[in-house]
Amino acid sequence: MIHSVQKDKKEVREKMKRITSLILLLCFMMFSLSANAYQLNGHRVVNPQYVTYWAPTNDGIATPTEIDAVVSAISSWQVHCPEIKIFRSNTINASMIIDFYLDVDNDAYAVTYFNSKEIAFYKPWRSLSMVRKQETAVHEAGHILGLEHCQPQYNSEAVMRKDGFNDLACPLADDKRGIAALY
Repeated sequence: MIHSVQKDKKEVREKMKRITSLILLLCFMMFSLSANAYQLNGHRVVNPQYVTYWAPTNDGIATPTEIDAVVSAISSWQVHCPEIKIFRSNTINASMIIDFYLDVDNDAYAVTYFNSKEIAFYKPWRSLSMVRKQETAVHEAGHILGLEHCQPQYNSEAVMRKDGFNDLACPLADDKRGIAALY
């Protein structure tokens, strides 16, 4: 009889361990499924329905084709995110300022400077294919709009990846979720 009671207690402990493990697994799965690739950088545009950009029309540094590629890439945010509307500004007092420093070497293709709202494109950018030039522009505009680099495991779902390219010149699924959450 004592042996039977000990056996019952052991079975109960084993069942409790399995139930606890199952609960922990379910909690982990729910957390993992609700995680987003997007990260916010603390920056926001004042009016997401009226985001303006200034870009040179002919600065003698970037070609008209390069300027048009950047402008169309930046505009892709409004095509893919209804929360955002983007307009060209005739003045430098805009939500984002596009500048080309294609004669300046830099470790980066482009950099976003928040204090001046500037997206600066550097010499290495010129060596990229057209789609990668545009993807870089979309990525940098994403910083101005408020997105940070995504978590590395989500690189395939976001243009906001820290390194490398997806070879898609538009916001991807998780970039869109980030903008929707922010605005």
